[in-house]
Amino acid sequence: MKIIILAFIISISLHLLLLKKYKDKELPENTPKKEIVEKKSDVKFVKLKKNEIQKTEIEKIETQVEKIEKPQITKKVETVKKEIKENKSTPKKIGKKVERKKEIDIEKSKKFQKSILQEQIVKENNSLQEKTLENFLSQKEPINKEILNELERLYGEEYQNFTKVQKAYLEKNLNNFQVITQRVLDRLGYPKLAAKLKIGGINIVEFMFHPDGSISGLKIINSSGYAVLDDYTIELIEIAYKDYPRPTTPTKLRFKVFYRLF
Repeated sequence: MKIIILAFIISISLHLLLLKKYKDKELPENTPKKEIVEKKSDVKFVKLKKNEIQKTEIEKIETQVEKIEKPQITKKVETVKKEIKENKSTPKKIGKKVERKKEIDIEKSKKFQKSILQEQIVKENNSLQEKTLENFLSQKEPINKEILNELERLYGEEYQNFTKVQKAYLEKNLNNFQVITQRVLDRLGYPKLAAKLKIGGINIVEFMFHPDGSISGLKIINSSGYAVLDDYTIELIEIAYKDYPRPTTPTKLRFKVFYRLF
């Protein structure tokens, strides 16, 4: 048993010696302890360098990213500037358009006002004429009772349906129609056949007289009893009406034409 224990101790010691020698081979001989410490520190230094390398790589990546992003940012900035300029310029254009529209509207309004004024002037003139005629008719006594009675006999109840303007026109010009017609008759001369036959008489003529000076519906409503005189009256009116005073509104004229032999 003692022999076994001794052998075990010897084997352990041999193993320890072998380990020592192996370590001594790894490290050169005569290396002081300081160097060993420095080597340990060198290992630490290498680790720090790795961290620095990582940092530099990160910085490189960041610079690359900045290089990539900067142009994009500048492009965006330029586009924004353009939009701002366009937005600044467009209000001017819009303002010009608005001003033009305002000018056009002002011109239209001026034209419209002128047309309204002209219409008002025309209406005022017409109203003034009507008022003067109404004042003329509103008098208690007409200018000539004989003329009024003659018109009532000629037109009958129809005369009451005429306007005040038409009544005033007829009352003023009834004698003028007869005088102008008689002048034309004197100028043309008495109908030859009627003169030979020594025929005379009175007929009543009727027609519509318009403000433009034209006539329509010319006819004899009350014959003289002789066709020669009636036909001659139509010829007289077709010549004489051009000298009649014109009405302001279409008016039915009805008056007598006299044929007398002296």
